Amino acid sequence: MVDESGAESEELAGAPGPEIVVSPRRAALRAYRGEIVFGVALILYAALAGLAHHYAYFGWDLHLERSIQSITLPGFNTLMRMVSKLGNGWVPVATVSVAALALAFARLKIESAICIIGVASGAGLNRLFKAWVSRPRPSEPLVQVAYDVAHESFPSGHVVFFIEFFGFLLFLSFVLLKVGALRRFTLALCGLLIALVGVSRVYLGAHWPSDVVGAYLAGGMWLMLMIEVYRRLKSKQQS
Repeated sequence: MVDESGAESEELAGAPGPEIVVSPRRAALRAYRGEIVFGVALILYAALAGLAHHYAYFGWDLHLERSIQSITLPGFNTLMRMVSKLGNGWVPVATVSVAALALAFARLKIESAICIIGVASGAGLNRLFKAWVSRPRPSEPLVQVAYDVAHESFPSGHVVFFIEFFGFLLFLSFVLLKVGALRRFTLALCGLLIALVGVSRVYLGAHWPSDVVGAYLAGGMWLMLMIEVYRRLKSKQQS
């Protein structure tokens, strides 16, 4: 995904054969770096999940959550609620479905399939992890809770969804869209939503900060797998 010599962003945009393929040495180096990042993230996530399985929350969870909930900037509460609503109920299903249909109509069938299958399977896997960890949600009077949520706390499903869905859209925008206002807007919007959703879940009392950290790790690893599958399918399509 790194823009090297201005050519990387064209690799998956449909350029013919050899022009989209980097040298074997560079490809191996990228794969090695990716494996290191994935491995480190996996170790951190496994350790955090194991701790979350035994502890309802950590000391720094309580301190940080109270600090975030003390923010009183004008409009901040409304912003946090609006961001979280994008991950509530049937909204994610509708959003992903519309995006997948839009990609299909744009003749980006592989992109459409990876979007809907990747996000759906990631959500299902996350549910299994939540059930295994079985961490309780934050509760009053420890922190303020905006509304009751039925499912377990670790990791945050909202954050995982945002990283998988908006992260994949960010990736597609980076590699497929021409440089211009639309590309800049899409990258900024997706990046901002990914950053804000973690804060919103803590601010509303739906999750502990460690739930959010775990979700960023889990969602990031799944997004890496989605991108790798996408790159392989595009490579076969263009060979």
